[in-house]
Amino acid sequence: MDTAWQRFIKLAIEEEIITADQRFGLHDLRRKGGTDTPGTFAEKQQALGLSEQMMKTYDKSGPEVAPPD
Repeated sequence: MDTAWQRFIKLAIEEEIITADQRFGLHDLRRKGGTDTPGTFAEKQQALGLSEQMMKTYDKSGPEVAPPD
């Protein structure tokens, strides 16, 4: 799978779909999916099947804050 992914990314760079600086791995897709999944921390954790500690590593959501008055 990793070899196929690397060929896919190399082709995307050659076709100028992404730049070399935008290169990402399969693991990054899982992290992005975990961050973008709607729901609470616990719901995201259950969806990904991760421990609480690993979920803290995976979830890169920013804190939700109230807009200024």
